[in-house]
Amino acid sequence: MTEEFGLSQGADVQTFGQPGQRTFRLRIVGEQAQTASIWLEKEQLQALSMAIRQMLGQLEYDQEPPSAHLGDFPASAEHDFRAGRLGMGFNALDRTILLFTYEIGAAEDDEHPTLRVRFTQEQCASLAVNVDDIIAGGRPTCPLCGVPMDASGHACIRSNGHSKQPIPEQDGADDET
Repeated sequence: MTEEFGLSQGADVQTFGQPGQRTFRLRIVGEQAQTASIWLEKEQLQALSMAIRQMLGQLEYDQEPPSAHLGDFPASAEHDFRAGRLGMGFNALDRTILLFTYEIGAAEDDEHPTLRVRFTQEQCASLAVNVDDIIAGGRPTCPLCGVPMDASGHACIRSNGHSKQPIPEQDGADDET
């Protein structure tokens, strides 16, 4: 059964833990003050940000996004689940962006999302900035392979002795002489 949140009052993203060991949560407050905590992987958040930015680009939204405002969010949300997949859509009647979330373990052919919520374009722009800020706070990525680099080092699969481009050293690395 799908939980209908209507037009969102607000949404934001939180992260817990140290880079490389972080957990991500999308918090949403619905039209009737319903609350949801949706736990996501970093890759899902990146895809969500990219999809939002593409949608806003198609809608020619170019305003400065307002800061994210969620208001009072309870310690325990009414709906709390891990997302297996996400979907987006556009409601042409009121020009809102739809977000469909499917709980992990839901059948691939299940057409009924676990949660459905609408966002204004301003809320989406704000959410995309929030997501990008959260992701930027993580580990740096290797410019050759795109894999996150740990402080202990990085064995890049693309630099197997044939690459002429050196792997960049991380800040604070000791120079060997």
